[in-house]
Amino acid sequence: MNAPSKVPAGVLAMVGETARRQREAENRCLDLLAAEGFQQVHLPVLEFAGDEPGSGYRFVDRAGHLIALRTDFTPLAARLLAPCLEPDAPPLHVCYAGEVIRPQPARLRRLPELYQLGFESYGVRDGATRALALTLELLRLTGVEPAACHLAVGVSGLAEKVLGRLCGGPPADELVELLRVADVDALGDALELSPGRRAALAAAVLGEPAAGWAGRLGVAGEVGRVGPLLEAARAAGLDASFELAPRLAGDYYRGVVFSLWGRHTRAVLAGGGEYVVTGVHGEVPAAGACLALGIAIEEAA
Repeated sequence: MNAPSKVPAGVLAMVGETARRQREAENRCLDLLAAEGFQQVHLPVLEFAGDEPGSGYRFVDRAGHLIALRTDFTPLAARLLAPCLEPDAPPLHVCYAGEVIRPQPARLRRLPELYQLGFESYGVRDGATRALALTLELLRLTGVEPAACHLAVGVSGLAEKVLGRLCGGPPADELVELLRVADVDALGDALELSPGRRAALAAAVLGEPAAGWAGRLGVAGEVGRVGPLLEAARAAGLDASFELAPRLAGDYYRGVVFSLWGRHTRAVLAGGGEYVVTGVHGEVPAAGACLALGIAIEEAA
């Protein structure tokens, strides 16, 4: 069970059997990552806040510095490890586990999505397929089998690119939101699409085979990047689909992204993909994934 006393929004408290199961699952997952060559890192719960506004808790310390509590691990790890990264250096593999603090969780749950376990690989290209395979191994260690999941695959920024081609310039936020909620009729009307383009957009939004719409919308090359990942997923027994507008990809992703949904919890168990880290000597390609450990355990129950 969770601790009965009230705690501030966005933090997690566990006691008893819930805490025991989560700790055991965490240990199994970290042991696997260590065996796969990942170094465990301990990332700070506090960091100096940037100039841009953030969604997490912030406060001013005694020296007058603006401090932020961590809300995610992937960008935090990239910021702290960037000085160690060089474009031509051997890949660096790290893993971590811990609580993130989010004042407004995405949904109210008995066990919120506030404890993450994940891994990052720096200096790897096209790393989403390997990241997915490792994520499935980690989920199995929590008791979740691939057949219990639905995999959504996409390409970061593809929705905005498609809309930009259709409207001839950067799309308004309202158009992006209409695409995310799959309101094809409203999109077609707003963009004044021809019947052929309207049909192609509808096929893309509904996840139909890319051969029928990717070329017509001018994104065949980008969509083709998800092919190896979808093939690997289906070979592993996963129910998989393409998602034109990934709803859960962080804004730091720059390539193929994925999310795994549980059929029992109807929530995200894990997600990840490809991104780029700016090191001191240039950009470094990277890939990783993160489990919502508590939700995965709930899915397996």
